Amino acid sequence: MDEGLAAVVAGGAGLLGAVLGAWLGGRAATEGTRLGATIAAAESHALWVRQERTKAYDQVCTAYSAIGVSLYPVYAAVCRGELPSAEQEEAALRAVGELAGSCSGTVSFLGTPVIADAAQGVVDRCDRFEMELRPFLAGLRAGTLPVTEESFGDRLHPHIDALRGARNTLTDEFRGVLLQEDTDAGTGGG
Repeated sequence: MDEGLAAVVAGGAGLLGAVLGAWLGGRAATEGTRLGATIAAAESHALWVRQERTKAYDQVCTAYSAIGVSLYPVYAAVCRGELPSAEQEEAALRAVGELAGSCSGTVSFLGTPVIADAAQGVVDRCDRFEMELRPFLAGLRAGTLPVTEESFGDRLHPHIDALRGARNTLTDEFRGVLLQEDTDAGTGGG
């Protein structure tokens, strides 16, 4: 083979190798970029979910606290032997509804199945509490129930305790998930 032909063949092989190397390198870079973008998107989504779960947890805690704040004036009035005002009654009922609402929406959507079940437990307890609170308040106004601390305690304390228990179960489940996410984030897990 003459030297000119050998140089053309070697140049062609070199050009083919360069083109193939560039194509493979470009493909690897594209795949690396795609993988990096996928990982970044997953991390961003995980952060968003964590932030939304934290907001939902705060919302549940705030709504539960609002029940105590709004129910106390009703309790204090009854303990004094007085009827609670219509505004006090409405505030207490609204607070129970807000806790149920906070648990039935975002919490159920963002939570794990265990959190969703615990949130439904709070909703059920809110419903039962409201179904006892409304007739209790109506009975006080109608004079069919005594306006005493004992009547309040006998009728409502079991439901308040059950609601507190359901809320504690939910917050325990939330804490477990949020603390697990902290552990996973600290170890590079998912």
